[in-house]
Amino acid sequence: MPDERPSKWIPGRYPAPGTSPVGDAIRQRRGERGITALDAALLHVPPAAEGWNTLLGAVRSKGALSGDVRELMILRVAAINGAAYEWIHHEHVGRQHGLTTSQLYIVRDITTPLPPAQGILSHLQTAALVFSDASTRTVAVPDSVTEDLKKELRNWVLKENSGLSEDEVKAKTDDVFVEASLITATYNMVSRFLVAVDVAGFSREPVPWPLERQEYFFPISNDDPTHIIHTITLKSSSSAPYVVFVNSLLTDFTMWSLVLPYFIRREYNIVLLSQRGHGQSTLPTSPPSGNDQRTVTIPLLASDIHTILSSHLNIPSGNIKAIIGVSQGGATVLAYAALYNETNESPSTTQSIIVCDTAPRTPATNQSAWEERIKLVGGDQLSGMKRLADATVPRWFPPGSQISPQECQGNKRAAWVSSLITSTPVSGFEAGARALGSYDVLELGVMESSVPNVLLLAGSLDGGGKVGASLKQFGEEWNEKRKVQGRSEIEFVSVEGSGHLPMIDEPEKFWEAVNAFLSRI
Repeated sequence: MPDERPSKWIPGRYPAPGTSPVGDAIRQRRGERGITALDAALLHVPPAAEGWNTLLGAVRSKGALSGDVRELMILRVAAINGAAYEWIHHEHVGRQHGLTTSQLYIVRDITTPLPPAQGILSHLQTAALVFSDASTRTVAVPDSVTEDLKKELRNWVLKENSGLSEDEVKAKTDDVFVEASLITATYNMVSRFLVAVDVAGFSREPVPWPLERQEYFFPISNDDPTHIIHTITLKSSSSAPYVVFVNSLLTDFTMWSLVLPYFIRREYNIVLLSQRGHGQSTLPTSPPSGNDQRTVTIPLLASDIHTILSSHLNIPSGNIKAIIGVSQGGATVLAYAALYNETNESPSTTQSIIVCDTAPRTPATNQSAWEERIKLVGGDQLSGMKRLADATVPRWFPPGSQISPQECQGNKRAAWVSSLITSTPVSGFEAGARALGSYDVLELGVMESSVPNVLLLAGSLDGGGKVGASLKQFGEEWNEKRKVQGRSEIEFVSVEGSGHLPMIDEPEKFWEAVNAFLSRI
């Protein structure tokens, strides 16, 4: 926890015991904590501090809602409003009421669209999270969100109280709905005051994450000019195994956000990176030496990962459980397995690779398709990337997908993916597209790779099923080689009902397949 500092704007008022009835009442409510920095700010207006003390005491400790739901709603308000002081003083309370690190991660992550993937939060927790999020961001809560919360509250009332009449159930449901609304409204008031007057100097602090999170901008300098790879690490413990995530073209590392809580629940350490030219990762300023003048190739992308794992992160040898990539990231992971997975354990050696929705080489018809997409953009960041997003999202999530734009107009996940595409720098897209337009990891020797375990995975709807069929055939051919080498058999999983990005389209099914695979290693 950061040290408390004086407010930029006001001094705190700390009346001595016995000199202020309001101050004494606050001390009684706070117990051993005494008058806090928040109280000291409020005591500039003692009647307001007195009313605040009464209101917060009632909302915090005299309601009927379970503590986990109450604290989850408070923490979501704190995260959205940037109220670090509020988060810090409520996270440990949330944990005392049963909130886990993976649940708190969902609450803290305010950029990934709601609702979250299923299985981490309860139905009531999810409904409360969505309600507090909507109330905080837009004040007016959509009817569907309110109806869902009231439905889950009714279920909770029935579970907690046996033998009630229907009228009593309705009355109690209304009561706890009002309480939930009051919690959100009250702690929006709290957070806005905390930030406005800079209580304890915390308006200068970012809202903490519920586990160790580090952000890096690693310079990469091999044979080509230096560029930057934006990397995030999430650490559960110093001894936990690592899982590395490699994004697709037209996204950045946030594309994995829906499935990260599953990995956090299993206490993996996590490495997230955005590939060259995507997110905040940059492209080299000039072409590399040699015949291939492209600033992005699949082998170069693999070399970036190797440099980060071997030179920049202090990962114990042999402690990488898996490297996971999708689409362009999947091809990158195959290249990594071909070029860098040494037989002897090193910090960059991985126990497994998970390769999603890709191919071992550029399909014959795809080079011209990539050039057509580059022409569609026409170098225009604003309207060109919007045209590309409008063409790409329906292709990635075709009819049958739960987030297909044709079937679910206004779906938040589809809109989120569209925003990832439109925010991709044109230069990064063009360089990545030309990398995908001509590559072949078979020529790199991927079938001779010593990587111990391999999972190939594809959405059943991707390319009308052709992507999965091709990837499965590749796995069968690779298995023939691995049998001769005495290596474990490659597994293939088709994610039913999913398009090109199963970790966004069907995160629950994606996790089920990946977890089953990792549990066997």
